[in-house]
Amino acid sequence: MNISKVLEPEEREDSTPLKAGDEMTIQGFKIKHNRKFDADLVEIKTTEGLRHTYAKTIIGQGKADGWWAEQVKKCVALDASDGLDVVVVERESNTTGNKMLALETRKEEPF
Repeated sequence: MNISKVLEPEEREDSTPLKAGDEMTIQGFKIKHNRKFDADLVEIKTTEGLRHTYAKTIIGQGKADGWWAEQVKKCVALDASDGLDVVVVERESNTTGNKMLALETRKEEPF
């Protein structure tokens, strides 16, 4: 069983966990620490509400000084009601072979 099944943030009942295949428009990232479980999680503000995950790859993508956060800021600066369109994908870890969640930008289809 994935740890995210039992490590749900108690302080945010209006946030839903991410899962592979989710498509969303991100407007901001916030890294939080769950003291009870001594684990970091990322809270993601989307155009449809708050989402969260304990996935280490997405936490890394959500760091304030990273490429992902900068792209989100650029998108929101162009249109405050919009954001960065992404999809949650499942990848195999190079080191452990375990499945892990990550974000990918959605590519526009050519005309």
